[in-house]
This record gives sequence, structure tokens and C-alpha cells, in this order.
Amino acid sequence: MAAPHLVRLRDFTPEEHNTWKILFERQAPKRAEQLVELFSVGIQTLGLSSDRIPDLTEVNRKLSSLTGFRGVPVEGFEEPESFYEMLARREFPIGYFIRDPKDLGYTPAPDVFHDLYGHLPFLIDPAYATFCEALGKRTMKVAHKPELLRQWERLFWYGAEFPLVKTPKGIRIFGAGIASSFDECAYALSDKPEVLPFDIETIRHLEFDISKIQEKIFLLDSPEQLYSCLDAFEKGCA
Repeated sequence: MAAPHLVRLRDFTPEEHNTWKILFERQAPKRAEQLVELFSVGIQTLGLSSDRIPDLTEVNRKLSSLTGFRGVPVEGFEEPESFYEMLARREFPIGYFIRDPKDLGYTPAPDVFHDLYGHLPFLIDPAYATFCEALGKRTMKVAHKPELLRQWERLFWYGAEFPLVKTPKGIRIFGAGIASSFDECAYALSDKPEVLPFDIETIRHLEFDISKIQEKIFLLDSPEQLYSCLDAFEKGCA
């Protein structure tokens, strides 16, 4: 299996901390009305703030005590084999750099804001964490079969990175890929994207492009609809 591209923890520059501050404060005013409540709880629980890029060691101490997950610093984008193997170990890759200020609205490269701010708050939830671990383990079973591997990639993309979900307060963002992008948050909840009912057979065959804002988004009836789909999805891969 491919090994993750690990990097050492380092001190970020004042300019990099300032980019984090701009991104964090830009998202904050609408967080409660755009995102599921779990996300805001995760932000608070992990002690994330606009002051500076968080200390990953301290964040991991809090996260591991809740669900056993931890963030692992990497160069950036991880290949599918190493990414899903990390999920199976309850590890999440954290691109240990931050985007250029010209890419504040959206960046296709998974940086520390996308990974740490976008993903880790969801992983404080035991059910969500268990889903991610289980998805990682099932995906690794077909890592040697490119077409089946790609189907699992599509499930993670549309089910964890870019879904919406119904809540008592209305439709909210449930995807980490959306959560970490100011532009994507506004776009996802507008009338511009095509919002489809969550359906694993549609997802299985629907390709995606990581370099563009997503024009098709799936709407979950509840988080449990996602968590409970793995058996049926795996059966369809046979």
C-alpha cells in the first residue's frame, strides 16, 4: 500500500496565521445558519479559533479522547490508497500548509484550513468517526481494483465532502468540503446547484471534478442515512 507523505510539525509564519484568521472570521457569522450543529460544537470542543492556526498536537489530544481519531500532518493531497488506509486507522491527513491569500474563497488543494477546520470538527462525533473508519476499511478491500476503488471515492466525495442534510431547522451543510469554503457554502445553499436525493446507486456512477465547485449535491434525510449505507454500497460492488 502507498505510504502517506508525512511532514514534521512546524511553526507557521505570521502571514500564514493571518490567512487562517481571515478564513475563520469570514466563515463565522453564518456558521450556525449554514452548517449542521455538530460542526459548531466540534469547533468549540476542539478549541479552534481565529487567533492562529491551531496546535495540531493539542487538537489531537482533545479529538483522540473523544473518538480515537487524530490528524496527521502530510504534504497535501493523499493518493486514495494511503488516504483510505489512514481512515481505517482512525487517522485523517492534514495538509500542513495554508492556501495563498488569492485562493481565500475556494482552493482545490486540501490545506490545513480544509482538513483541520473542515473535517476534524465532524470527527468528534462517535457515529461519524465510526462511519469514516468503516468506509476506510471497506475501501481498502478493493484498493487493487481501480473501478471499484473509484466507486468508494465517489461515496466519500458525495457523502462526506459535499452533502447537505435535512434538519428540524431546515437544510444544512453536512460536508467538510463545503464547510471549509466560503464560496462553496453560499453556492450549496443557493438555487444554483442541482440538489438530488441521496442515492447510493446514482453516486456509485457519478464522476466528480475536485477542481470545480460542485454542480450536483446530494441531500441526506439524516446523517444516519449515510452511516447505514455501507453494507448496501459494498454489496453493489460485488
